[in-house]
Amino acid sequence: MLERFMTVASFAISVGGLCSVFTLKDRKKEFVLSVVVTFLVATSGVLLYQHYKQEHLIAQVQSEIFDTLSNRTLTFDQLYHELHFRPFPVVDEALFRAVEKKAIGHRVITFQKDGKILTVRCYFVQ
Repeated sequence: MLERFMTVASFAISVGGLCSVFTLKDRKKEFVLSVVVTFLVATSGVLLYQHYKQEHLIAQVQSEIFDTLSNRTLTFDQLYHELHFRPFPVVDEALFRAVEKKAIGHRVITFQKDGKILTVRCYFVQ
């Protein structure tokens, strides 16, 4: 949510600033341009920092997933409950990236209960 707001604010500031730069005279043009560049640098810095924090958190959760799955096979729900107090989207992203890199394997297990055929996807460390 905050990332989207910062992106929209950065875009609005840059467009508004650049439009006013072309309509102002000498000294005002330099001042407005410097203000616009300052805002762009600040918002870009905030966005880069948030991206870095998110990547660090995902790497940390991936490490916890590897530790949790060592010598075990778990469903996503079991894995999510093992990782206490981690946001669902972060666990989902970390697991997806690990499966995509083929560091974690997955398979679908089919079984029958009460006449219904059910399938469950299980994850394990390869």
